[in-house]
Amino acid sequence: MAPVRRLGIALLLVAACASRDDDDPLLPDGGFDDEVDAEPVPEPGPSLGTFELTYYWVAFEADHPDGAATGLYDDTCALLATVPASFASAIALEGTGRLLDGRVLNVDGSCACPTSPCYVEVDDAHPWGYGVQARALEPFRSIAVDRDVIEYGTGLYFPALDGVTMPGDAPWGAFVHDGCVLAADTGGGILDLHVDFFVGLEAAYRTLDGELALDELEVLDGGDRCADDPL
Repeated sequence: MAPVRRLGIALLLVAACASRDDDDPLLPDGGFDDEVDAEPVPEPGPSLGTFELTYYWVAFEADHPDGAATGLYDDTCALLATVPASFASAIALEGTGRLLDGRVLNVDGSCACPTSPCYVEVDDAHPWGYGVQARALEPFRSIAVDRDVIEYGTGLYFPALDGVTMPGDAPWGAFVHDGCVLAADTGGGILDLHVDFFVGLEAAYRTLDGELALDELEVLDGGDRCADDPL
């Protein structure tokens, strides 16, 4: 009787397959069609226009060994470090820099010390430096903006970044970008329709600049796709 039983089961399976129509989400392997089950991707908001694109990163003292010894001070005019003049210029431009001894300093504003700006040593919660409103800078997510154009904490969407693999190592790099960034910083040279993209390391800038080859890009309000961060 066993052969008859197997034949009956086979006939039932054939009948079941024959009764399926083209819209059946079941796949031949018993799984489900991803297109049926996939959540719709949230839409970004309206375009804010075409913006100039620049990049910034953490300056390393090891990369800037030239020039006269220059003091870096905190806001009480206590000496934090003595560094080459080329590095003093680089850290003032980028806003954050790593000393040879491993400490990371961040610009803390203008001061009346022997050199200005003054600096503060970052804490463990801000390993890449401070943005505005004590926000932690994050490579490939933080951007500097003109507050008169874009409010701090605004989630934004860069179509040109969506689907691009970020350079570097995980967890800060080696991921496919979804296009979402956050207005988390500012700078004296960031005016009008201009965004400055924080990439962590200068090598990441060189890789992305070579791949994207963009001097400007479209910026969209994040809408439902990229959340704001009001703090």
